[in-house]
Amino acid sequence: MTDDVPSRRSAKPDGATAVARSGPKFAALTGLTSLAILLQGVFAGEFIDHGAHGGWLNAHDVNGYVVVVLALATAVYAVMALRATARPLAVGSVVLAVLVIAQDGIGHAITDNGSDGLIAVHVPLALIVFGLTIWLSLSARVMRRASSG
Repeated sequence: MTDDVPSRRSAKPDGATAVARSGPKFAALTGLTSLAILLQGVFAGEFIDHGAHGGWLNAHDVNGYVVVVLALATAVYAVMALRATARPLAVGSVVLAVLVIAQDGIGHAITDNGSDGLIAVHVPLALIVFGLTIWLSLSARVMRRASSG
C-alpha cells in the first residue's frame, strides 16, 4: 500500500525536479554573465567620450573575453542540464552565446580596424544582450518556483 503513495520527492515530474536541481547553478552562471556585461557598460562609459582611453579600453577588452567565456559556460550548462526540461532557457542561452561572440567580433572590428561606424550596432546589441541575461534569470526563477510549488 505504501507503494501507491508517492513521496514528496517523487510527486514531482522528472522535468520539474531537474529544473529545481539545476536552477541555482544556472542562476549563478547567468548572474555572473549579467554582472560581467554590466561592467562592460561601465568600462565603455569611461572611455567612449574621452580623448584619453587610459586603461579603461584595456579593461573593456579583457572583460569582453570574460563575458564570452561566461556566456559559453552558461550555454553549455543549459544545453547539458536543461535542454529536455527547460528548453527555452537552453535556447536562450545559446542565443546569448552567439550574440556575445558577435558582439566581441564587432568590438574588435571597432578597435582593431577603426570601424567606428559599427558603434551604432555595438551599443544597441549590448543592450539586447544585457536584456537577454535578465530574461534568462527571471525565467529560470519562475521555472524554479513553479517546479518547487
